[in-house]
Amino acid sequence: MNISRKYIIIFGTLILLLVIVIGEITYYKENKQKSDQPVTNEMMETAKSASKSCLSNELENGYRVCCTIEGGIKKGLLYDCSSQEYFESEQNIYIVFDASRFDISYDPYFLHIYSDLNYEEDKPMMDSYVQDALNREEIFLMKISGTVPKDGESFVLLKLSTYPDDAFNEKDEQVILYREAKIFKE
Repeated sequence: MNISRKYIIIFGTLILLLVIVIGEITYYKENKQKSDQPVTNEMMETAKSASKSCLSNELENGYRVCCTIEGGIKKGLLYDCSSQEYFESEQNIYIVFDASRFDISYDPYFLHIYSDLNYEEDKPMMDSYVQDALNREEIFLMKISGTVPKDGESFVLLKLSTYPDDAFNEKDEQVILYREAKIFKE
């Protein structure tokens, strides 16, 4: 009686172990199929096309804001986020603009570009003055990139101002684009 009880325990343990191993194998096979399933060539081509259009110099509204996809299979690709009001902290942003597409009263004019985006170690990305006079008809494509600040409620995504001369007096400032955005808090 003692020997048969021993065999029953060993046999039961082996069956339980077999059920666990088969369950684990099935679980991992199903999860692998689920993770592979959503990604198709068509989806990747669509994402690559959207990313390519973000890098295009053709601008409908004079400027475009693009965001980088941070995770997943499409990581590193860009998408047009020009209409977004909220951005995630430390999200990578790429902005391209053509100042000549805006209503500029000065001709020639000098340009001031400002953004609160960070480019390295939380330093403000852009606060620069174009020191050469530009004509209203000149195509002036400018590309800037950086990350959304970590702290705060809102930030200046992009501010473009023009001036009649290189003195950059505040009283002469004509703001042609002021875009403020908010930081998404979880």
